[in-house]
Amino acid sequence: MGKQADLVRAGMLASYLDLARSVQLDTLPLLKSVGLSRLDLSNPDALISAAAVTELLERSAEAASIQDFGLRLARLHGLADIGPIGLLVREEPTVGHAIRVAERYLRLHSDSLALRLDEHENASVLRIRYLSTTLGRTRQATELVVGTVFRTLNVLVGSAWSPEAVCFSHPAPTARTIHAAFFKTRMLFDSAFNGFMLRASDLAAPIRTSEAAMPRYIKHYVEEIVAQPIVTVDATVRQLVFALLPSGQCTSATVAKHLGVDRKTMYTRLAAEGETFSSILSKARIELARRHIRTGRKSLTETAQLLGFSGLATFSRWFRNEFGTSATHWQKDQQQKPAAPWRPASAPLDEGDAPFALD
Repeated sequence: MGKQADLVRAGMLASYLDLARSVQLDTLPLLKSVGLSRLDLSNPDALISAAAVTELLERSAEAASIQDFGLRLARLHGLADIGPIGLLVREEPTVGHAIRVAERYLRLHSDSLALRLDEHENASVLRIRYLSTTLGRTRQATELVVGTVFRTLNVLVGSAWSPEAVCFSHPAPTARTIHAAFFKTRMLFDSAFNGFMLRASDLAAPIRTSEAAMPRYIKHYVEEIVAQPIVTVDATVRQLVFALLPSGQCTSATVAKHLGVDRKTMYTRLAAEGETFSSILSKARIELARRHIRTGRKSLTETAQLLGFSGLATFSRWFRNEFGTSATHWQKDQQQKPAAPWRPASAPLDEGDAPFALD
């Protein structure tokens, strides 16, 4: 994986210091514990470690005993906090157009954040994915990202706008939170994805800030900035693999088609970065297997499907070949181990450790 594959804009932590102080957190040791400093947050366009951001949010929520820390941070975000993409989406005529623009440029600009809009005649699904190399805890970062998308659309369309439902793959909070007041719509936890269920009218909602007279040279300049890729081909392939695995259609041909190239071209580009499609597929499956089996929230049959295997028997043979033991025995062994301390993404992983990816 390229060095830049796990970076996000520091603007993701806009207002973090204010929120942390408002709940009596000592920000200096928290930042230091994940390898960040206040200086890292001073420039919203600077790129910082996605893994550090993820862990900082989790540690902050834990220290403040607040289960909705990430969502509270999203509530403080404005259009300016999402960077140049904010200037592009505000010029689109409808929510649907704005999402398509964000989907396109996020894919070019970062592999840690991704949108995917699946449109159907009566209902559509917007999947919001945050990928980072972590040791598994992603609730706060996920809610920050989903909440920021929702907040952005509210700014563009008006506070009355809301999707048909908001979905999270993690469990519902066990304490009182701001979720209901923030989203003002149905909440679906333990869902198959993170994001929104949308009606046709939600996508057709007009953007009130849209100005067709935006100078063409300014728009072109913004597009040029946003389109500067900070990801490598192997990072993009990895992202597509995670998206396609549950469908059972994660083939090299399908991934190459999504990249807009033929398989030979994709193989050549991956080889130039010291990777192969098979190695990326294998690493992705290992990461997902570790995550789902360690948490125990998915059955082995469900896990097999999420990893793109045709059946449990095929998955079991693959797992034993990769891990040297059965999935059941590995799960019991992991649950008996104490939680591993967090380390910055630049630190080497010990044998047995592996990063996790958020679906």
